[in-house]
Amino acid sequence: MSQRLNLEEFTAMVLELSPAEMAKLPLDIMPETIPTQLIRNAPAPMRAVLEKMVFVASQAELRVVQRMDQALGSTVLQAMDKARGYEADIAISRLQHRMQDLEPTLERWRNEKISHHSMAQSMLGLREEVRELQAERARQARAEVVLIKALENPGAFAEHLRLALDGLRSVSSRVDRSLGEYLVLQLEVFSADMSEKRLQISEADKVRAALFEELAHLEEQVKSPSNWMARLMPWNSSKKEDFLRQQISDLYQRVMNEEWVMAESQLIRWLDVIVDASLYGSSDSGQNHLRSARLNLFFLLNAFCEQQEAAAKKIARNPFVQADPKQAIEYMLISERFILDYFAKKRAEVIEWLGNAADTRLQALEGIEANLVTEMKRNLRKVF
Repeated sequence: MSQRLNLEEFTAMVLELSPAEMAKLPLDIMPETIPTQLIRNAPAPMRAVLEKMVFVASQAELRVVQRMDQALGSTVLQAMDKARGYEADIAISRLQHRMQDLEPTLERWRNEKISHHSMAQSMLGLREEVRELQAERARQARAEVVLIKALENPGAFAEHLRLALDGLRSVSSRVDRSLGEYLVLQLEVFSADMSEKRLQISEADKVRAALFEELAHLEEQVKSPSNWMARLMPWNSSKKEDFLRQQISDLYQRVMNEEWVMAESQLIRWLDVIVDASLYGSSDSGQNHLRSARLNLFFLLNAFCEQQEAAAKKIARNPFVQADPKQAIEYMLISERFILDYFAKKRAEVIEWLGNAADTRLQALEGIEANLVTEMKRNLRKVF
């Protein structure tokens, strides 16, 4: 089997060779698809040659397909068809168009004219195109497994199968690049969203810490021995004590107003963004966003655990102000459990998504999981 020409090479030959020279070329060097416009625009003698070449090639291909169907089965033929990349190119084009449509909004966000949250919500509008491209990538992965299996007993079609496998991997690489571009952009947006949440939490914790100091001072006045003596002579102290208790009540209300909320679904969404970007690789700028996002994730994981404990005990507590080694270990264990549970679900999702082709992605997931847990422990120790 000769090496197929790409469309540019074939078009150049149409322009350079005579009709007689074109007619002598082997059919198996023809591109898989010849645009109708190329044939229609060719001079009459060349057009006749091209039409005959296309017809004969189509008949030959049909006979080969029929033989392969009998020898290998329809499942293998369907897998080989994936190597053409028609569905993948359509899905890639749709996502790229949607990303282009998003450019004005992205520019406004980068110029700080809209909030991180608004930009993140705009990114969610691309989910349908992304899901379709991911679904096509999963179909390609399953097709690759079928072709690899077929090559164990290829019969007379080893070269056809190898070419289809090479083509399929090339198509999959295009899909991965397109997904990677989207995921780097998503990482940039959601990393900024995480930074904003981290800043909000840090500012709220500083205010709460100051309020707690003021509360402690007021409560100390209420409990002080001089105040107990004053209670023996209430005619001189009742107004002062009422005033102190009202101040304490007001301060507690202000503490409650400084509480922040972070939902588990929000944390999982951020973790998904980081893991997906890590799985598909990224540019240098993407790696910078990834490092920043991971550091923010560790802070937010710890903050989430603090929030869960505070809600459970009905108290406002700030682990970043008063560090307790036992408490630090507890938060670390809860954070690690959160990550492990997440990856358990992620592995199940990947297996369901990719089936027998999941091995490579699962190995990548294990590496990401191990790195995240290691980095989390190192960074949480720094916090405490």
